[in-house]
Amino acid sequence: PLFKIQIMTSDRKLKSNDKRLKGLKADYYKEKGLYKYTYGETTDYNEILALRKKIAPKFKEAFIIAFRNGVRMDTQKAINEFKQNKKRK
Repeated sequence: PLFKIQIMTSDRKLKSNDKRLKGLKADYYKEKGLYKYTYGETTDYNEILALRKKIAPKFKEAFIIAFRNGVRMDTQKAINEFKQNKKRK
């Protein structure tokens, strides 16, 4: 799984320098007519957790999400997979 931090949603696409992104270089995906903005991207859950803590002062409501093959998946399932794979190494 690929972990990202969702920082905000918008009903329209934002410019990359939009002040609501607070200087972060964000990506987005579209779901149910909303643009959902994400920051960071890693297969390591511990890395994304650390990044989430780092941006928490700017985005208190930010949360971790997960994708597989470009499709959003259940985050808890992704975390469990990450932990299982880590045990096998």
